Amino acid sequence: MRISSIIGLLLTVVCVMAACARGGGTAGASASPNAVQIAAGDNGRSIFQTGSDSDGKQIVAAKPPLRPSCAACHGANGAGGVHLPGGAVSADLRHNALVVGQKHAYTLGLLERAITTGIDNDGQPLNPVMPRWRLSHRDLHDVATYVFTQLK
Repeated sequence: MRISSIIGLLLTVVCVMAACARGGGTAGASASPNAVQIAAGDNGRSIFQTGSDSDGKQIVAAKPPLRPSCAACHGANGAGGVHLPGGAVSADLRHNALVVGQKHAYTLGLLERAITTGIDNDGQPLNPVMPRWRLSHRDLHDVATYVFTQLK
């Protein structure tokens, strides 16, 4: 067997193993980028609306939240304005409020930080009523992307 054939065979094996590790299943059955985006969007929407990821796993916070999902406080469309205990009012999470209406616009990374640590785009603590959600990297990215791109 020639060296180039061996290298080609090894590359094929590595590619197949990588596809399986990514959840692509068997050789030749990897998900398209568009299908991955749709799945991420569905997962982000599920987390935001129901408090559970698309696999049905309940999202938890460092301390028990007042309400079980983002939408329960911020509204299904993210407009906020819900009056909460202690005089807190839930924030507007729509794009204009997060980006256009800010001196320092939120980025995806800053939104992820706010969701998990309660630190806003200016480095200030959010109201303690905002849960410090504990999410997997995938779930955090999916819900932040959903908020950042789908709530208008």
